[in-house]
Amino acid sequence: MQPTKRILFAHLLNDYSGSPLVLSQVVKQMVARNHECHIFSSGSQSGYLSDIPGVTYHSFYYQWSKFKHLTLILLMYSQIVLFFKIVFSLRKDTIIYVNTVLPFGAALAGKCFGAKVIYHIHETSIKPLQLKKFLFGLANLTASDTIYVSEYLHDQEELSRPQNHIIYNSISEEFLEKRKQYLDLPKSSVFQVLMLCSMKEYKGVWDFFKLAQKLPDLNFCLVLNSGEREISTFFPEISRPSNLKIYPVQKDVHPFYAQSHLLLNLSHPDKWRETFGMTVIEAIAYSLPAIVPPVGGISELVDNWANGFQISHKEEESLINTIQKCAMNKEVYELLSVNAAGRIHRFSEKIFADKIAKIL
Repeated sequence: MQPTKRILFAHLLNDYSGSPLVLSQVVKQMVARNHECHIFSSGSQSGYLSDIPGVTYHSFYYQWSKFKHLTLILLMYSQIVLFFKIVFSLRKDTIIYVNTVLPFGAALAGKCFGAKVIYHIHETSIKPLQLKKFLFGLANLTASDTIYVSEYLHDQEELSRPQNHIIYNSISEEFLEKRKQYLDLPKSSVFQVLMLCSMKEYKGVWDFFKLAQKLPDLNFCLVLNSGEREISTFFPEISRPSNLKIYPVQKDVHPFYAQSHLLLNLSHPDKWRETFGMTVIEAIAYSLPAIVPPVGGISELVDNWANGFQISHKEEESLINTIQKCAMNKEVYELLSVNAAGRIHRFSEKIFADKIAKIL
């Protein structure tokens, strides 16, 4: 059977964060539908986009740096390289699929040579503001269609020129299948609170520390998207509470969900607004309630007293009382857990893939 479409997927940094996870689901679904799929991404590390069967890979150099100006220089260099790699890969009826607003070199190449450009937009918290205006301005100029991961993101960043679509991220069939291995395993005997995030202050890592200190009878598990060396540098000479365990980046997060009872997201909306929450729907797959910020796309996934709570990271007492209520009140917890499990159908991978395929 001949491929029906030729799709060039562009993503900047391949790692184990949310946006490459979502793109990997799109790519796998398009491969399964017999499309010719190419991934253009940084080749310096492994991530969710690595080793997908049936995909042709094209790498370019990009590396994040703690020095902002160097990161900007590396971004611009990477996009010049990406522009020419895309140009030399273009053929008639090729579709350019840009994941996040960062790989703008692919969008420019597509626009210059008449290819259809689709943007899958995940972010709003981009700094400095001039860079954000530049990136979203290019998206508005080059895209024929834009996909937003939440109502909130669409309302914040609606582009005037392209066709706009809102498609919630999905939980992959692969994730649900692997989950079966863990469903019958006993949970931790002590109530365990889980948070998975990047190692950034605005993601609430210090707030998580404080909660662990103030709730010594509960277990706290922090899974970071960083290596051991980076973690030891980030947390120098810190006396960690005995009930807090910190783990480096994980290829397999299933054991953490399986052992936990409650998911936290403590992002600081003044510095980082969550436009979605992949960890929330992964938690839903394990019947875990969640506590999330009351603003941003992530709040669309959690209803108070239904499948969790919307509480700001600043409301420490409210967080402590709510966590204790979940841990101590079996009836309350079981109701939240049942409601969480009942929402999994809202994030069907087939529905997600059908909507993407229709746009393609």
